[in-house]
This record gives sequence, structure tokens and C-alpha cells, in this order.
Amino acid sequence: MYSINGIGTSLYGKRHLTKKELHSMGIDVEGGNSYIATKWFVFLFLPLTPLSSWVVFAETGSDVGFYADKQYHMLPVNLNWNQVLKGWSITLGILILLWLFLW
Repeated sequence: MYSINGIGTSLYGKRHLTKKELHSMGIDVEGGNSYIATKWFVFLFLPLTPLSSWVVFAETGSDVGFYADKQYHMLPVNLNWNQVLKGWSITLGILILLWLFLW
């Protein structure tokens, strides 16, 4: 994921998966910290266009500060429409609030 001044791509959403759900996707992995996240095209850090969904197995590094070095170990899955609808709802809500305050 890469963005400059809030424009680029980012992962949003974090729904933890059970071993049974992973097995039904054909994924066999050890550990219980796997989750599904959706990769978005973002503008001013607001999710606009969903690009793909991923099962994330592990995260390393940090995403704090100017030089973020966070790395993900993940596999692609079908687009998670529940996360897409939540992402669009949040973006729409923020835009409506901005419009109300600036009007």
C-alpha cells in the first residue's frame, strides 16, 4: 500500500476469521490472528474505490510516523462487499458532515 498526502492505496477493514472460515476458502494457516481487509484507492485518506480484498496473516513493522515500514503477508480473496458498503458509508457520512459544516 502506498499513498502520498492521502492519495494512493490503503487497507481498510479488519474482520477476524476463524480457522473454519479459512478452511472453507481453501487456506490452511497456523495461528489465529488472520483477518480480511479491503484494499482501496483513497483520496484525502477517504476510501473511494475498492480494488480487492485480502486475507492478512501477519503484519510486521510500523505504520506510525513519516517513514512507515509496515509489511503484510496476505492472499487475495473475492471482494468483501460488507466492508465495501461500510467504507462507502463512512466516506459518505464524512462528506455530508463536511457539507453541513461548510454550508
